[in-house]
Amino acid sequence: MQLAASHAIVGCDTAMNPRHIFFIVIALGGASALVACRASGYFSETQAASLPTGLGSPSAANAKLEKAVKSMFATDEQVRRADLSVRADVTKNEVTLSGTVESEAVRLRAVELAKTAHVGVVVNDKMTVKPRRSNTTQ
Repeated sequence: MQLAASHAIVGCDTAMNPRHIFFIVIALGGASALVACRASGYFSETQAASLPTGLGSPSAANAKLEKAVKSMFATDEQVRRADLSVRADVTKNEVTLSGTVESEAVRLRAVELAKTAHVGVVVNDKMTVKPRRSNTTQ
């Protein structure tokens, strides 16, 4: 009679074997570990540690990324001479380039240099190409 009562509680025709018990214990243990990590703030700390750049505030991180892009621009004479503005948004891992360059080649070079400033950064290109006038008259 006792065996019949245990089957009614479980809702199956066979008794629970040790393998079923093992899987239930593992599942409950995993769920408990996830709840404990969530309650301790572990997940939010690891997520914050993986931000692209900066220490602390997003504005400080934005400034750091902008500085990194500008330092990459300084390595190329034509890009350095261009009238470019750099705006970073680390929350989107994005850099926006705006301003005027003298050729399509300089525009492409600026985009490539900005991409090398930080791994995986997305470059939003809002530059305009305006060829420089020559000083010679014909």
